[in-house]
Amino acid sequence: MIVVNNDSSDETAAVAADLGARVVHEPIANRSRARNRGAEAARSRLYAFTDADCVVHRGWLEALLRSAPSAPLVAGDVVIRTTHNPNSIERYERLWRFGQRAWVEQGWAATANLLVQADAFDAIGGFDPAWRHIGEDSDFCIRARDAGFGLAYCADAIVEHDAEREYGPLLRRLFLHGYSTTQSFYRLGVGHRAWRDPAPALLGDGALRHVGHEPAGFQPDEWRRMARLARLGYAARVAGSVWAEVSRAR
Repeated sequence: MIVVNNDSSDETAAVAADLGARVVHEPIANRSRARNRGAEAARSRLYAFTDADCVVHRGWLEALLRSAPSAPLVAGDVVIRTTHNPNSIERYERLWRFGQRAWVEQGWAATANLLVQADAFDAIGGFDPAWRHIGEDSDFCIRARDAGFGLAYCADAIVEHDAEREYGPLLRRLFLHGYSTTQSFYRLGVGHRAWRDPAPALLGDGALRHVGHEPAGFQPDEWRRMARLARLGYAARVAGSVWAEVSRAR
């Protein structure tokens, strides 16, 4: 097990080392650089990636290994984990975060749960550090696909990711989502420039419908509550999209 200490400000590196992990250091805080550094230090022909804010299920690695022959890249499921009595922000997180199976059908996956053959990783040059925030995982998978390396899905390989519970982290993540989808538009030809369609941030339940939900299956009060959060989140996406345009994200 390799843990990349990517300019952390806590005791992550010491804790990991005490528990027997091999700790390597990447001093420049960048998700792509961190993952590339970990792959550089690895000696196996398969790389299984997850993130520091994820918890893997027992049997996660075995499930990925069983699926390894199916494709050069294999994505497992990512499940949002909430508290026993989730607040409205946690419930909203469950509505939109991590549609890994659907993403694989579109040709990409979150690197929070991804197995990659080392030969495929080397052939496409690893992750691109030019991605400033998020989006490097979709870029990696799309470049792999274009180079002829397929992507498969493994439902039995599961990691959990905590839901956000406060407004600040939620809005920051959605701001970065708006930034990165705009960056994807320019770099990959796919993505959503939210600033061009700001109406869902202002009116009705359009923002909640935008992430694939309908009123059926919700209590009226819960639908209105989730719609308000979705509008707020969409406004953060619009702001991130505007910032990407201003800063010429490419």
